[in-house]
Amino acid sequence: MSWVEIDRTLCNQCDICVTRCPRCFSHTDDGIRVDAHIETCNLCGHCVSLCPQDAITHQKMDMRGFKSAKKKITFEADQFIEFIKQRRSHRHFTNKKIPRADLETLIDTCRYAPTGSNVQTVEILVVQDPERIKTLSDLTVDYFQVMMEKAEKSVERLMAEGKEIPGELQLVYSRAEYRKRLMTARDAGLDPIFHRAPVVVIFHSPALTSTPKDNCVIAAHTMALTARTMGLETCYIGLFEGAAMTSKLIRGNLNLPTGHNVYSVLIMGYPRLKFRKTVDRLPIKTRWE
Repeated sequence: MSWVEIDRTLCNQCDICVTRCPRCFSHTDDGIRVDAHIETCNLCGHCVSLCPQDAITHQKMDMRGFKSAKKKITFEADQFIEFIKQRRSHRHFTNKKIPRADLETLIDTCRYAPTGSNVQTVEILVVQDPERIKTLSDLTVDYFQVMMEKAEKSVERLMAEGKEIPGELQLVYSRAEYRKRLMTARDAGLDPIFHRAPVVVIFHSPALTSTPKDNCVIAAHTMALTARTMGLETCYIGLFEGAAMTSKLIRGNLNLPTGHNVYSVLIMGYPRLKFRKTVDRLPIKTRWE
């Protein structure tokens, strides 16, 4: 049985559904035929959204979620570009608590971010407990301490043997001093990973799905930009993402679903510092063809 149905009393044979989705819709002598099922339909909802006659219903989707888009929302391009330019990575936050309702709104907004093949497999872990955040931070610093010690021993051994140092190992070794500063900062009572942010947002997904990394990053940046409209600021925490990818201790502590990886991490809060100017960036190298 098809997931999608056409109300023949409303359909005017405009052909838009066939144009958009020939996998599910096709022409027959009796009019437009629809056969949407698990092999043909990825639940994008475009057929319902595009139909000018409201003749299409989808049994696998909440029809109440299809709101009118007749009123076009526009932004001045210059203002929107300035909004993007003013986004900065914030690592200093006030003690003001983020309302649960605002966090729920941000999470709900992320479900409208695109995903590869519309898999919609992004999941979110929100950590607010300061002790829990400290535990995850300590585990991350410990991970890099062990990793640096192993890298230094490997490099010393290869150099003593007169062997070439592999590129990946050389990259890890080149960052040794920076990683060591993490331990120094923690010893001084600081949080060098999450910077004592009031909220840590962890985006995770099954590894075996379409574009899991892209899906999580797009969702995270959707949240980061939306948060700015609420007076909140964010920062991506790649250190924790990298550690969570390989550390068994961290992965066990997170207790993610089986087969899931962490693909993006944000800290969030009300900013304590106010940037007075936008920051210049290098031009993007571009090749036109």
